[in-house]
Amino acid sequence: KCSFATKGDGTLFAYVPTYSQAKSKIPSKKQTVKKQKPKKQKPKQETVAKKDSKDTLVPASSGTGFFVSNNGHIVTNDHVIVGCRNVTIAQEGKYVEVDVIAYDEKNDLAILKSNIRPKKYYRISKANPKLMDDVIIAGYPLGNKISTGIKTTKGSVTSLSGVGNNFSEFQTDAALNQGNSGGPIMNQKGNVVGVAVANFGKKE
Repeated sequence: KCSFATKGDGTLFAYVPTYSQAKSKIPSKKQTVKKQKPKKQKPKQETVAKKDSKDTLVPASSGTGFFVSNNGHIVTNDHVIVGCRNVTIAQEGKYVEVDVIAYDEKNDLAILKSNIRPKKYYRISKANPKLMDDVIIAGYPLGNKISTGIKTTKGSVTSLSGVGNNFSEFQTDAALNQGNSGGPIMNQKGNVVGVAVANFGKKE
């Protein structure tokens, strides 16, 4: 038998002797899609981060500290030095690297050790503060924004417990600013009765 291949409208397209040959003569209805040339992409620029030199001082946090011995021991807050790779203090216009020898996260205290031998240092009071006692807070708030000197504020003891009835803390109405953390709180005799931690309601 012979088969005929048509264009679909009855018009004879070709005469072929077999069905398979007739099928091969029918034009394919598949659309030819042109391949799109890939767009040229700009090479990605890699960002190379420069490593900090050991001599480069990158401030991560700052606060206040004070000497408590003539052997170079310094008291400050734990949150002032936590997470710092190096701890550096400013002493008479010079930066001196110190060691962290002890810290207490719960009470937010830390003891540092330097090679400085101070002529004067703060003495710790053996007596606990009493309600309505006058106190003075010394520190280095706001860094160099105001001045490079020590700033002091005066107030009184307003509560013998801290937040959540923490009796290892007390409250005072003496003004505190950012950077006061770790500064000494002194009684009228000049002895340290506490360490400034935070201004309630503000982030230190």
